[in-house]
Amino acid sequence: MVPEAVEAKAVSRVREVIFLGSGTSACVPVVPCITSNSDQCKACKLSLTPEGAKNRRRNTSLLVRVDHVDGSERNIVIDCGKTFLESATEVFVKHNVKTIDAVLLTHGHADAMFGLDDLRQWTSSFGVSIPIYCDQETLAVVSSTFPYLVDTSFATGSGLVTQLEFHAIDPGFAPFVCHGIEFQPLRVEHGTHSDGRTFYFTGFRFDDVSYISDVSRIPEETRPLIEGSRLLIIDALKWTSFSSHFGYWDALEEVRRFRPQRAIFTDISHHMVHSELELQAKKVLAEEGLVADPAYDGMVVPLL
Repeated sequence: MVPEAVEAKAVSRVREVIFLGSGTSACVPVVPCITSNSDQCKACKLSLTPEGAKNRRRNTSLLVRVDHVDGSERNIVIDCGKTFLESATEVFVKHNVKTIDAVLLTHGHADAMFGLDDLRQWTSSFGVSIPIYCDQETLAVVSSTFPYLVDTSFATGSGLVTQLEFHAIDPGFAPFVCHGIEFQPLRVEHGTHSDGRTFYFTGFRFDDVSYISDVSRIPEETRPLIEGSRLLIIDALKWTSFSSHFGYWDALEEVRRFRPQRAIFTDISHHMVHSELELQAKKVLAEEGLVADPAYDGMVVPLL
């Protein structure tokens, strides 16, 4: 199925975004770090303390809360990884989130799509199907990993199956409308396959927010689509560069280039301590006038 075409300017608005997770596929804490007698990994040990709780990081994911033109609230989730149910248990209850009205998948890795099966709680409770938007490569991965979610004839009948409606993003990555909000796909590089081919990640721009949580290089043709963003949410895995992710300094260089009103770093590993990132953010603000904050699980960012 092809997403509905963009025919008119969206009139719904994004009220806020909430970080369901701000960490890597491995999450924080890393168990061997907290069971070790060594104090080498500060982030993991701190994540278990009240004062260091912002170091506890689930799989990177975002909840987009929409004030729809019809007066209702719509909730769009970007990525539904291994820790989605844990995230929803905490964030949805705290913020009175009742529904999941759509899910956007950025790529076919476990930390982005292994929680799809857990969506059955919403589809069975409300008797609805949830639309899933992703590119063709991601849909192929989902089809091979969860064949019964894409084609229910593969289900064994041993339990409820999540009811999902898959929509393939236009191969040319044209914008599409989801619940009144225009989403512009942002095609970026996210490392390489084992055979050397580029692995692509599909981020999204919506309501002047650009979201690219996993990126190792931004192609020149994608840059104009990000220019002018009010909020830039961008990958910063650790202080140094990595083969499939920006490091902190790579991400900061992009903030200097795009100069959004605010940048937020996400997909943060246990190599970085939240309080140290906050200190660095204060330094960047004082010296360069750039707002570049670290994300944390449950972080709420108002947009209206």
